[in-house]
Amino acid sequence: MKRLTLSCAAAQVFCLTACGQLVLNPGDSWSYTFGSLSRTGSVSAFVENPNGAFTLAVDGHTFQDGDKLRYEMYENSASETPICSGIMSSAPPFTATCQAADSWQDLQGALRLTMLSGSLSVTSITLRVVKAGPSLSSYDVYASTFVPMSGPALSAARRGDKVVVSWPQGGATDFNLQAATNLSGTTIWQNVTNSVYPIGTNYYATNDISGPRQFFRLRSRP
Repeated sequence: MKRLTLSCAAAQVFCLTACGQLVLNPGDSWSYTFGSLSRTGSVSAFVENPNGAFTLAVDGHTFQDGDKLRYEMYENSASETPICSGIMSSAPPFTATCQAADSWQDLQGALRLTMLSGSLSVTSITLRVVKAGPSLSSYDVYASTFVPMSGPALSAARRGDKVVVSWPQGGATDFNLQAATNLSGTTIWQNVTNSVYPIGTNYYATNDISGPRQFFRLRSRP
C-alpha cells in the first residue's frame, strides 16, 4: 500500500519525506511489481549461475537504533510465499540484498518492504536477473535501478487558522487521506472525515490548526 506523510503543527507545515524517496513509518508496507527488464551486459558462466535479486539502499541519516525493515522477494506477486526474505536491523552497511537461484527468469516478479519499527527513507532499489542466453560460456544480465516513490505527492499550506492538504487527482482516486497524532510504534491512523473537494487537477481537504500536532498520509484502499 502506498503512503506519503506530512506533519502539520499550529506554527508550521512541513513535509517529512525527502524529495523523490520512499519514506516508511511504523507499520507501512510498500510493494512493487515489474514485468520487464532491459539487458545490461553479461557475466561468465563460471562466475555466476542464473538467479534473480534486488538490492535496496536507505538514507543513512534516517536510520536509527531500533529500526527494523523487512524485505521480501516474490516470483510473481506479493500474494505468494516469499522466495527470499530478511530483516534490516543494523547499519552500516546501508544496503540489503535478497537473491534466489533460478528466479525471475521470465524477467518479471515482485518485492515488498514492510517497516516493523522505526522509520527511514529508501533511496534506491536495483533489480537484477542473470539468465541463460545464446552463449554457452556466459549468461545475460538484465537490470534496472530506480528511486521508489511513496505515491501521489501530498502537500500542505496554512490558510489563516486552517491547513489545506492537497494532492494530484491523476492516479489518486483509490487513496484515503489519513491522520495521526504521532509516529511511534503504536501509531493509530484514522481516515480524515473532512470533505475532500476536487478543484482543477487536485484534491483538497481543509483541517483546523488546533489541538495536538497532526501527521497526514495517503493510503491506498484495499
